[in-house]
This record gives sequence, C-alpha cells and structure tokens, in this order.
Amino acid sequence: MKYLIRITTKLLTIITITVCIFYTSPSFGLPADDVTPLVDGDYYPQVHQALITAKKSIVCVMYMADINPKYNKGWEYNLVNDLIGAHRRGVVVTVIFDQNTMFWEEGKKGKKTERRSQEAYELLKKNGVPVYYDSKDRITHNKVLIIDNYITIVGSTNWTYSALKKNHEASVLIKSRSVAESFLNKLRTISKYQP
Repeated sequence: MKYLIRITTKLLTIITITVCIFYTSPSFGLPADDVTPLVDGDYYPQVHQALITAKKSIVCVMYMADINPKYNKGWEYNLVNDLIGAHRRGVVVTVIFDQNTMFWEEGKKGKKTERRSQEAYELLKKNGVPVYYDSKDRITHNKVLIIDNYITIVGSTNWTYSALKKNHEASVLIKSRSVAESFLNKLRTISKYQP
C-alpha cells in the first residue's frame, strides 16, 4: 500500500511539473470574440469599414503603402485617406512605415536607404497625421492595424496595388481586447523617426 502511494505521488508530481512546463499561460490562446479570414479581395472592404468606423484610436504599422497621386481612387490610396479621415474625426492615429530598403548606388561607395511609402508619408504628414519611419537599423516587415484597442488586422497584405488587386494575400481580422493589447505592447517598442 505504501508502495502504491509513493508511485501515485511521484506520478502526480511528474504530471504537475509537465503541465507547468508545457502549458504555461503563453501556450494558451488569447480569447477572441470573432476571427475573420481576409483572403485576397476580402481585405479591402473589411479594412476600409473598420477604419471609417474607428472611434478612439488607430495604430498602423505598415511595411509598404505605395500610393500614386495619379491614381488617387485606388484601394491603397483610399486606405491612406481613411487614416486621414479618422484623424479629422478626432481618432488618435499613429502610423509607422519601414524605411530600410537598402541598395547600392551604381558607381558610388556605400549604401543608400530608399524610403518606401514616401508619397503616403507625405500625404499623411501634410494632413496632420502623426506618421513616422522606423529605425534604419531594423526592418519593420509588419502589416498590422490595431483599431480602438479591440480590432487587430494582421497578415501579408501591404497597401499596394499589387497586394490589394493582383496578389494572393492572407490576413485576418481579430476582435479581441487581449490580442490587441498584446500586439500594442510589442508595437510600442518600435523606434519612431521623422526625417
């Protein structure tokens, strides 16, 4: 009987330690009220709707927002205008773009940084939207929006004509305060610069 109690105690101890090691809280998923896949053409209408109905805040960290003033009715242009519209409505908007596209200039020594999203940056800045580039020391490849500390939109979709109209892209819209807060905690660590 004592032998059985010892074995049972050891077994329970091993199970408890295993559960503690492998099933700590980061291993469990965060709760979500809704998850919507945004595949290919699903992205624009859902994101547009989320931006135009934002009430308090928008954080946009986008690897590339390539707009062309000649084509100011394109989806990519509309999304940038949605950020401007939200800012004008009193929504607190913060935008961070990547600036780390490095290339060698022909015939010159050293690398040159090509700031992507230059037109979008200038349009947002001209309209008073707080817009930044990340540090030159690190690539910010995110395509993330956090809206009203509740909606998180994350995936492969850049704000470019190709991504929104031609490419196969996969993103997701998640309604969850805990997911939004988890992303915001990470996004707040990105360095912000204005040239």
